[in-house]
Amino acid sequence: MMSKQKPGALNGLLVLDFTWVYAGPFATRQLVDLGAEVIKVERYELGAIERHYYLELERNGVRQSSYSTFLNRGKKSLCIDIKTKEGRNVILDLAKKADVLLENMSPGTMSRLNLGYEDVKKVNPKIIYCSICCFGQYGPYSHEPGFDIIAQAASGWVGQTDSASQAPVAIGDCNASMHATTAILAALYHREKTGIGQYIDISMTDCLLHLHEANPAAYLFSNREVPPKPIARWHSTYSPYGILKAPDGFIAIAAITEDIWKILVELMGNEYDWLRTDPRTCRLEARLTAENAPFIHQLLEDWLAKFNSVHDAERLLKEVGVPCMRVKTFAEVVDDPHTQAREMIVKMKQPFVGEIETYGSPFKMSATSAEVRGYAPLLGEHNRQILSSMLDYSNKQINTLYENGVLYKESAVDKLPAELKRLTITY
Repeated sequence: MMSKQKPGALNGLLVLDFTWVYAGPFATRQLVDLGAEVIKVERYELGAIERHYYLELERNGVRQSSYSTFLNRGKKSLCIDIKTKEGRNVILDLAKKADVLLENMSPGTMSRLNLGYEDVKKVNPKIIYCSICCFGQYGPYSHEPGFDIIAQAASGWVGQTDSASQAPVAIGDCNASMHATTAILAALYHREKTGIGQYIDISMTDCLLHLHEANPAAYLFSNREVPPKPIARWHSTYSPYGILKAPDGFIAIAAITEDIWKILVELMGNEYDWLRTDPRTCRLEARLTAENAPFIHQLLEDWLAKFNSVHDAERLLKEVGVPCMRVKTFAEVVDDPHTQAREMIVKMKQPFVGEIETYGSPFKMSATSAEVRGYAPLLGEHNRQILSSMLDYSNKQINTLYENGVLYKESAVDKLPAELKRLTITY
């Protein structure tokens, strides 16, 4: 299935993945899509917690999670008890060969397991070691427990919405993931030039704070004299820039340049000619203010109410070149011709499930591919392969680790070769 793929930009890079839930696994998924070999180190017997997140279904006698499949495709699973001396030795042996180690445990957890940065650095000084957590490795909140929604609240992200609401995706997790990926790639470039590895401390809260755009920046720029205003459907200071109500749906409109505004006013007809001279709307600077934005947005919603359908309004606006898009459901987005053309919904074969759809990679690169590189592994699927091919462990040594309760694999692993053959997946 994957045999005809081009090597990715990170081909040859070895990553040890001690991550769980979303922030860490999403970061390592970017790396595997870009061609890295990612070994996901999972808890003995239990596996990573996302294996039990929504939607978990049983197919052909094997329970698998849509959440885990989405995050862990293309990775290799090593299920091992790292609390044992033998398990830690295996990890340190792998760390000697690894380029990157990424973890998103609570601060101090990896050090208590004798697998912290200083421990790993002793066996591999060139390692790029990245930690992701809610508040970072230091600071007054660093040892408080935290998940995505906690970071959203702590960073002021929730406080910027009216009314207070969490984002519709785990933005703290995925934003931290992309910041971690960027930092890892920068550290690898630095190591390429100097031979020096380093430690990376990524805070979900820091990353969300760093993401704040116009209103918070204006608050700082004004020496804190202009307080940030919460954002709802309408932008509080830019206009027209918002999600506007039409008779049977909503439409996003962005007309925040002088040229586009003139086109919009022309489209609205003679009834709205006064917008060209009204002091609230005649200049760009006037339209981009908290005083005038609500008035302009309400005016546009009144205009949109005259249409029979939001589709009619969208078609007319697009014909004249006003940036707009009808608010779509996810079901509509999946089948959208642009989504399909960009290969953002692709098919893959998942053992014991069959052919499924998943997200494609947003990295479109001319010389190296970024794509789905394999199915999501079963728990402990690659134990023997990793220890034999990478560490030259004998079958006897590996069997002893199983007997001593250091290695674990789920029972479906034994049925996997026949299943891969049935699905014509290259093993």
